[in-house]
Amino acid sequence: MMDKELEYLLEAFQDRIHMLGEATVRGNCVSYDEYKFSCGQIRGLEAACRIVEDLKSNLESSDD
Repeated sequence: MMDKELEYLLEAFQDRIHMLGEATVRGNCVSYDEYKFSCGQIRGLEAACRIVEDLKSNLESSDD
């Protein structure tokens, strides 16, 4: 059951990463501060994805 929740989180984080990346590429950041903020959000979401993936892997290992 936990897999569904973890997959939901991963998908939501990855969607947000994609959206932020697309907005940045299109030049939606009007200042360097906005660009840095967007990059920081992407980095944070990528770190969250790694944590969720690690948790999922650990939970799968503990089921064995």
